[in-house]
Amino acid sequence: MDLLAPLFITELTVSDLIADSLLDVAPDGALTLRFTDELFGFKLDTAFEVPDTSIAYRFALPIPGSLNFPAGSTFFSEEQTSDLGITDVQLRFLELREGLLHVDLTNMVQSNMIATFSLPSASLNGQPAVLTEQVGPGTPQNPAMAAVTRDLSGYWFDLRGPQFNTVNTLTSLVSTQLDPNGSGATVTSQDSVIAIANYDGLVPAYARGFFGQRTIEVGPDVSEVDVFDGIIAGALDLDQVQAELTIRNGIGVDARVHIAYLRSLNANTGTTVDLMHPVVGAPINLNRAIDLGNSPAPSTWSVTLDELNSNIDLFVENLPTALEYELDVLVNPLGDVSNGNDFLYYESELIAELGVDIPLRLALDQFTLQSTVRVDLPGSEENHGLQYGTLYLFATNGFPFSADLTLEIVDQAGTVHGVLPSPVNVPAGTLGVDDLVSSPTTVRREIEVAAEELDLLYQHDRLRITSVFNTAGSGHVSILDGYQLDLQLTARANYIVNGDE
Repeated sequence: MDLLAPLFITELTVSDLIADSLLDVAPDGALTLRFTDELFGFKLDTAFEVPDTSIAYRFALPIPGSLNFPAGSTFFSEEQTSDLGITDVQLRFLELREGLLHVDLTNMVQSNMIATFSLPSASLNGQPAVLTEQVGPGTPQNPAMAAVTRDLSGYWFDLRGPQFNTVNTLTSLVSTQLDPNGSGATVTSQDSVIAIANYDGLVPAYARGFFGQRTIEVGPDVSEVDVFDGIIAGALDLDQVQAELTIRNGIGVDARVHIAYLRSLNANTGTTVDLMHPVVGAPINLNRAIDLGNSPAPSTWSVTLDELNSNIDLFVENLPTALEYELDVLVNPLGDVSNGNDFLYYESELIAELGVDIPLRLALDQFTLQSTVRVDLPGSEENHGLQYGTLYLFATNGFPFSADLTLEIVDQAGTVHGVLPSPVNVPAGTLGVDDLVSSPTTVRREIEVAAEELDLLYQHDRLRITSVFNTAGSGHVSILDGYQLDLQLTARANYIVNGDE
């Protein structure tokens, strides 16, 4: 039989160009594109890192011969200071968000030994860190082993040393006692007790001291931009663009930022546009954050970019898929002006963002979008319902620009297997005196389809619609929230009823 049946119905709206979350809709339907892209983040792990640290404590008789130690006597007690091994930073205080203290004990004395490991300069809720563990008797040939671990999360460390006159200093105390319930031991110079303390995975929650005067290089690096991902090709001319470059400093140091370059990269075309503005290449001085006692209050610096003081319009019209940048940050350009009271929190960061506002009043030139639809075909790939016939494309265009449509047969991976003949031109909607669309334009186009093309459609059942938009004339037109392009494809074809229906 001959049959007239719809194959797909779809629509193209502004949200197919730009995600709804990025669009601001005015009461009259006018649209503004607003997006913010993070350029770089200078966070805690860039400021400094607390390395894993291992400290060994060993005791043996310093003279040949042997000594008798009664039960309960102290075998040795030793206080030791150790450098944390942090470079470029002079810490006075440190609070840990994460970290473990693991103490391994080795006993070569023939008596149970009670070992106490304490950190006089560390405390949690006012209580010092003290670890106690018992290790059994051993010999130099067969030493006894034991281990104890303490979670250091939340511990506060005073790193000024026993005399409070240094920095980056861990103070610890190890003592061992023969078992009071034992029988004592005879110890020779070959017998010893060893304690090895390992500090692992130290992550600061808060740090205070002097963070040094040094330059930290950032980049060359790339920040991906997905705002224009749906745009395949073409150009747009924006009537107005305004952007704001903002740098927030959440670290308790003064800083000076120097941006070597900031450029817009379109990976589809290989085109780059460098931002031209006095801020590029000039020093940007940032005030330090304020310590609120449990969090930082960042300082903020910003500059407005528009088409009068920069090339921000060309920068955005390049339709960037990424932003490329290179810069350096000079920490404490005036030295230790805080007298050792630089600070940071775990959440502290020095971050730069580019926020862009674009009223959607523009002109388009070969502006290309693509979308893929599934085709509802009667029958199956093995037993077609449709044999041959004519496809009818109905298009209603409510946009103020024309659209040239091409229909391609594609598979799930997007590989093209065929192109339906007769590309379709859909004129722009009719503009009123206010340059807004007063009425949409509707066209119907016939597309003759041979049996071979239907075979491809049944095999892959997908059509990719490529829409190339152009603005009539050279002026800019506004895009409203309600504008859309409606498409419907129907088939008048020879149809066979078969067992797959």
